[in-house]
Amino acid sequence: MSESSTKLVEDILGKLPMFRYVVPAHLHRLARHARLRRAAKDTLLYERGDPATGCFALVYGLVKLSLHAPDGAEKVLRLVGPGESFAESVMFHEQPQPVNALVLADSQLVFLPAPALFDLLDHDRSFVRALLGSLSQRIHMLIADIESYSLSSGTQRIAAFLHSLADPADPAPARVRLPANKTVIASRLGITKETFSRLLHELSTQGLIEVCQREIVLHDPQRLAELARGARVN
Repeated sequence: MSESSTKLVEDILGKLPMFRYVVPAHLHRLARHARLRRAAKDTLLYERGDPATGCFALVYGLVKLSLHAPDGAEKVLRLVGPGESFAESVMFHEQPQPVNALVLADSQLVFLPAPALFDLLDHDRSFVRALLGSLSQRIHMLIADIESYSLSSGTQRIAAFLHSLADPADPAPARVRLPANKTVIASRLGITKETFSRLLHELSTQGLIEVCQREIVLHDPQRLAELARGARVN
């Protein structure tokens, strides 16, 4: 990689949460081994069973991590947004990729080879803490998913999801945009597309939201948050 390309990757990595406090010399060394990649919508980054040779950091765009059942049904496990990383944990136990990674919108990613990341772990404590924090947050998200699928209704899941899209600093009504189509989001929430559409309509009838294709107006984010926690909405 040329020095100008290395500097570009270094600048990009420095803005990502996981690498924000890495010592500059260490970040430069990592950037020399990283690869900057642009991926068009519908690009398959890897399939379940592919070798796990490193991880990705998403600069912009959207990536879907999913599994497919033998009958072709898909379960969306995670939607990866800008500033987030994925495929880190599998590097540590030398197993193949456990999921499929598909680009849902034109994206820019940084691929980080496992040997370069292991070298950084050996030399930079701030990165060790950041990586542990990221993986711990991922575990927390998985526990929250299990709790939601087991104990929350479809309405609660949708309310929580919509509320998570809103910026807390924005005054009501808040306007949000669904990051993917209804089929993908419904799978992520563990419901069917038809149920997702029906429950959106019910929330709209209650005056909590207004649906305009993929844009949704949250008329009362606070009441939506209360609904997500199981409170009744009058």
